[in-house]
Amino acid sequence: MPHPSPGRPRRILLRSSWATANIGDVAHSPGAIGVLHAQGDDVEVTLWPCRLGERERRMFAERQPRVRIVDGDLDAAGRPTTPELAEAWAEADILVHGSAAGLVAGDDMRAWQATGRPYGFFGITHDPFGPETPSTLDQAATQVAALPGDYLSERDRDLFAGAEFLYCRDSLTLDYLTRQQVTGPLLEWGPDATFAHDLLDDAAADALLAEYRLTHGEFLVAVPRSRFAPYHRIYDIPAARTHHYREAVNAAHDPADLAVLAGAITHWVRSTGTPVLVGPEMSYAVDLAAEYFPRILPGDVAPHVRVLADYWDLPTATAVYARAAGVLTMDCHSPILATTVGTPAIYLRQPTETIKGRMYADLGVGETVVEIEAKDATARLAGLLDEIAATRGTRPAERVVATHAAATERLAQMARTAVGRVETDGGPAAGIGEAMSEVSVGGV
Repeated sequence: MPHPSPGRPRRILLRSSWATANIGDVAHSPGAIGVLHAQGDDVEVTLWPCRLGERERRMFAERQPRVRIVDGDLDAAGRPTTPELAEAWAEADILVHGSAAGLVAGDDMRAWQATGRPYGFFGITHDPFGPETPSTLDQAATQVAALPGDYLSERDRDLFAGAEFLYCRDSLTLDYLTRQQVTGPLLEWGPDATFAHDLLDDAAADALLAEYRLTHGEFLVAVPRSRFAPYHRIYDIPAARTHHYREAVNAAHDPADLAVLAGAITHWVRSTGTPVLVGPEMSYAVDLAAEYFPRILPGDVAPHVRVLADYWDLPTATAVYARAAGVLTMDCHSPILATTVGTPAIYLRQPTETIKGRMYADLGVGETVVEIEAKDATARLAGLLDEIAATRGTRPAERVVATHAAATERLAQMARTAVGRVETDGGPAAGIGEAMSEVSVGGV
């Protein structure tokens, strides 16, 4: 494709913003937009969201006013269904699939592929098994290695092979696609764009701390979840057999899983004498937390635990994380949000989560991931919480800062690659391979 004429901006269409019921999903887009815009004043990013609520639209308008947002879908023939999307589709130089747990917008990317213009993937997971195949991360690695080289569908193989760049946000995805002999100009590790999110609402966080009687640096945030998010209830859609199956799994495992979280909360309160705020990463977890906490806690611990009554927005949650001593979470993106503000975090992983959890080991902090069914989970959680408690007066945490620096450096390189594909007529940009090799997986 021709290079944009002098004076014409380089136009990137970002397909992202998969959900607003998850502050982790909300954070993908501002992170990607920030690093892409940082590549120059002539870089124009248009966000094509899947789901975006009014408060998230206000967030972009207030915090990232340069971004243009267009709504719409593609029809069965691959044509935009709204004039605003049609205009953005026609004008864009490149289509970028944002960070995600898979090919969320795979059909959209295939329609774009037919135009012959460049496209790429900005930090995705591609789990060959999915959450219905429970496993630890180590078991998942063994499973990936055992697959035949033709396991990947030809449809996905063709889409990946045509991409200008394919960044895998976890090394298990990278290993899987490498073993599947996916070909293309660039297949490398690249972190979730949430690591570049930096939108905080300090005033809202201070008000929340006052309301819940919390002292800056002297409380833990705990984030509960079920093994499966109840999407049929979140989006008010009729429940299918899969939804009923997942609800049954939750019914069987919620008590035991949340008892592990309750045990860690108990250890924190008894060992530090400081409170815990139970808050959600996903909207449904507000009701989940209210059902279990503080009811399942010992009598001497319950008075020290505050349960957030509402689903907070991303800037407020991140700013509260910045004021916490640490974050203990059963959801995968809260450790990233904590990392962006220098707060140490622990990820209590359930076996129904995808292989995306490997991203923490890729950044050199794999010991902060605790498999919830591990025999030593309770002891490991206690040890990690003791480390946070011992250093809670020294913020930001040095190792957390190093982790964040490595992730954001890599994201900046990824953004240069994406923008570079516009600069070089859609072909390989000079020096990109050398630049990308400077930051290795697990290099923190």
